[in-house]
Amino acid sequence: MAYLRTVLTYHLPSEAEVDKTLLESEGIEVCLLNANTSRNELGAPFYIQLQVADGDFARADSLLREANPQRFGSPEKVAAIERHLRRALIRFAVVGMVVGGLVYLVMPMSGSPRAAKLPVAVAITAGLVAGMVSLPFGKSDDQPAGPVP
Repeated sequence: MAYLRTVLTYHLPSEAEVDKTLLESEGIEVCLLNANTSRNELGAPFYIQLQVADGDFARADSLLREANPQRFGSPEKVAAIERHLRRALIRFAVVGMVVGGLVYLVMPMSGSPRAAKLPVAVAITAGLVAGMVSLPFGKSDDQPAGPVP
């Protein structure tokens, strides 16, 4: 029995069926994992995985790349997305910690043990909210650096 490898994942069942038909017409046996979880075009609750035998993986990959190259991300685009996500995570953490720390320092302290926990909870909440608010304000790699000619 051969092991199966996932070539592509899909959100719409129709896209997976088209690629499955293409590969089967080339003599490659195909299995669609999670294909029957949803049969509507609103999308499946789980991603549909197009899987082939380990020995057919390279051929299936090259056939699908040739048929529809825009489904495969370029290494440059993947690297740009990873950089953007890393920057957003750092911005979220830094802004959240700074705002949370400032809120904690400004909050009045109380003598009771129950009320002593309140400044910590408020500071954590304020930090999380500030971090989330900071996310849309980062520079995107997709934006041109200067004026568009």
